Amino acid sequence: ADDTTVVAWRERIDGSIARSRKVRGGNFVQIATVDQEGRPHARTVVFRGFETLDDRDSMKMITDARSSKCSEIRASPACEMVWWFSKSSEQYRISGELELIGDEAEGERRAARKQQWGNLSDKAREQFYWHQPGAAFSGEPAVPAAGRDADGRVLEPPPDFLLMLLHPRRVHYLRL
Repeated sequence: ADDTTVVAWRERIDGSIARSRKVRGGNFVQIATVDQEGRPHARTVVFRGFETLDDRDSMKMITDARSSKCSEIRASPACEMVWWFSKSSEQYRISGELELIGDEAEGERRAARKQQWGNLSDKAREQFYWHQPGAAFSGEPAVPAAGRDADGRVLEPPPDFLLMLLHPRRVHYLRL
């Protein structure tokens, strides 16, 4: 394609991802949500690929149902993601709505959540068995090693594990 051709965002970002595969932290993105008082909150999460549901591409992340971002998302699913690719000096700002997929999900959403749970590293699965984030704790946590049972099989996703999808509505691209 020459410089005058408009490239679809998905094709462009797939190229950016491919060029940054070996960059440590290259799959870290920032998402911003708004709390009930209208205050913005930004945090870094891990981009975990694309998911096609309802004939549209969505961006996959995960979160803990006990985190503050979940109440923010339930109150207002509007979100903006910023993804900086340092190797190619590209920035994407992707706005849309977030969807949280939990235990109650059915059909293809339930299957997507379960597949993402199975794709996690053992250490990532363990985090969902930790005690309430930010709460005082003493003693030994009862965390199943690697999120697996005694026979080494991956346990079912706990209720606190949520698949978080960003359904893009607008994408701004900047190359510096």
